Amino acid sequence: MNLSFSRSLSLALLGMLCSTGLQAAESNGESVASTRFGKNIALAGLIEVEGSITDPSVGKTSSNIILSTFELGLEAKLNEQISGFATLLYEEDGDDELLVDEAFIRVTPAKVPLFIEAGRITQAFGDFSTGMVADPVTLELAETKHHGTVTLGYEEGLFGARVSAFKADVQKGGDDAVNTIVAALCVADEESEKLRYRVGASWINNIAATDGLSGDYEALDGSTSELVGGVGLSAMAGFGPVDLRAEYITALDEFADGDRAGRKPLAWNLEAGYAVSEPVAVTLRYAGATDFDLRRQYGAAISYEFTENTAVAFEYLREKGRVDEGVKGNRDLFTLQLAMEF
Repeated sequence: MNLSFSRSLSLALLGMLCSTGLQAAESNGESVASTRFGKNIALAGLIEVEGSITDPSVGKTSSNIILSTFELGLEAKLNEQISGFATLLYEEDGDDELLVDEAFIRVTPAKVPLFIEAGRITQAFGDFSTGMVADPVTLELAETKHHGTVTLGYEEGLFGARVSAFKADVQKGGDDAVNTIVAALCVADEESEKLRYRVGASWINNIAATDGLSGDYEALDGSTSELVGGVGLSAMAGFGPVDLRAEYITALDEFADGDRAGRKPLAWNLEAGYAVSEPVAVTLRYAGATDFDLRRQYGAAISYEFTENTAVAFEYLREKGRVDEGVKGNRDLFTLQLAMEF
């Protein structure tokens, strides 16, 4: 298990889209360790510590040691129909504060494969699964978090679907309303011995609402003259020790205003993973973007799970055309990560 590459405990714990397969929007598909308190409460956690060296083509080489992730997920189940979920998240190189990443109530009517969720929910736009240490560029572009949301979903067998509505920071004509819809479909079977797979598609009517693009509208106080939609496609296939992943996310039209006016942002990510032995795995990545903050990215990571639920990983990435604090250039990144799940 490449647990060092896990990312979203809440999605791993809850199965946000496909309860049979889509375990983590940002994970490599492995399950998260959890502890159950009595019959109704379960906890799961993740701690990641990283040491890194960054060698840019413009500027000086830098190094750092950080607590990159502390994540604590909670599930409270009142009965078969009503559950509550919450996730606390700290990222030193992100917000650098402890946040309520998600907290919502899930209601599942008896005898029907439907559910309703209400609360703070990470949107199901994009998949973002990875076997690397660094997040994929598709996540940098399209992750959408920290919005009050209402979701209607369907789960049965290998199939899952959901439709969500929330109030975005980017509004048309300065409106102040619930204005953004996300729809997602997923078919997955990651338990089969012969073939593991997951295929997903998602759509958003306002791609400027994503965390990676909403900042482009700060100078306009979050106002836009036209909402631009976006679509995401993803697939994973596993054969024995081999895992293949692909994802593509794009705006459906050029932006009318904001910092990327006249541009049509898109990002893609390709990965191949191989389990050399039970505790050792290698992943290769080739990724890129257009009209976003990166042109090309490629590299590799190797992980070693030296004891149950604890692993070390080393990653090298080469990035071309990365925009960092307004400066565009190339850079090499070396990262050593120690991770533990509980």
